[in-house]
Amino acid sequence: MNLQQPPAHWPASAINPATGRLGQALGGLAVASAWTIYLPLGAKYAAYLLTAMLSLAWLTRSGQLRATLRSPWLRAPLALWLLLVLSAAWSTAPIEDRWSHVWHYGRVLLMPFIALACPAAAARRGLRHFVLASAVVAAFTVLDRFQPLPASLLWDSTVQAMGNQRIVTSLLLALGVAFALIEAADTQQTQPRRVLWLLAAVFTALALTLQDRRTGMVALPVMLAALAVSRQRTRPHAGWRSAALLGGVALLAALTWQQSATVRARFDEGLSELRAYQPSGVVATSWGMRMRMIDVTLDMVREKPLLGHGLGSWLTQWRQRTQGGGQLLEAQMTPHNEYLLITEQAGLVGLALWLTVLATFIATAWRAGRAGDAALMVFVALAWSALFSVAIRDAKFAMSLLMLAGLAVASTQGRRQAVASA
Repeated sequence: MNLQQPPAHWPASAINPATGRLGQALGGLAVASAWTIYLPLGAKYAAYLLTAMLSLAWLTRSGQLRATLRSPWLRAPLALWLLLVLSAAWSTAPIEDRWSHVWHYGRVLLMPFIALACPAAAARRGLRHFVLASAVVAAFTVLDRFQPLPASLLWDSTVQAMGNQRIVTSLLLALGVAFALIEAADTQQTQPRRVLWLLAAVFTALALTLQDRRTGMVALPVMLAALAVSRQRTRPHAGWRSAALLGGVALLAALTWQQSATVRARFDEGLSELRAYQPSGVVATSWGMRMRMIDVTLDMVREKPLLGHGLGSWLTQWRQRTQGGGQLLEAQMTPHNEYLLITEQAGLVGLALWLTVLATFIATAWRAGRAGDAALMVFVALAWSALFSVAIRDAKFAMSLLMLAGLAVASTQGRRQAVASA
């Protein structure tokens, strides 16, 4: 295995992760958090907040808080959050809605503390447990597809989840596939273990095609493409192996998709809804409502393009503009698109800062080489899913993705001295 020095600008290089009792506690939480990612929202919140608080305690006690505040992991989202908080001054939203949004967008600021304080070995162990959790959920998904499971709290937040939680599960399964493939390509592991990781990836991908949400099916090819390009870049002489591995999994998923009447029906349904969409009048279809949200939200942006209508203002503006669109349309709480939501609240300046956050996260993970592949997958998933959901505003998305992001970035810490490129 050839080794190369890590990039000097890798932002974690100046931060020492936790040791001692705090390190052990964070190690246990990393594993526990990997499983809570599929559990109800309260469990996700508890794991994320406790991990963040212990991380902050370590960084403060060890005198590294100042260095943490200079990290691009924190500076970019902090700039966006401060602008959104400032926009509350001209928002027409009720004061409680403004405070609510201050918290929702402020949750991102806790992720860098986890990323910089969690021990690398523990973080990698947590990511592997997430793959195992994904395989368990995949098994329940397959079982439920052929023999419907009875109602139970055991799978109420996964197989039998409703609404956005069901969409989140689809996205998480796709991430489980990507993480399993990263493990399968790790030459430091034994061949039998790599085969087991590959089988986990294939099995989870098959289960992904059997569930009835499109989000994961759409996100997985994007993540696999990013992973293939990343591997080709870091292993130019053996990149064809990674490309072949990823292509094989993608082909298998595509073949299964062809045999999955549920998935094909969902995509056909969406295309039919788009063809039938009218820019005025009552809207009662899923993709039709999304089109109306885009139309109406862009009207809001055109009214105040520079700095927007202010924090938390979308719902107030929406209710004023959608009378007569039907009960389902009028009851919507968000535009199901984080880019649009931020632009409506903070204008083009806010959109530029949001794109800066994504670019900073993705570019930093990209520059880390193979060590940053897991982080790259999370940030690509975040950027992609934000096109179809409010991935930061909605806690169901945010708690899962931010926890995974923290672990994925932390997992690179042990490779500061040598980044694998074999």
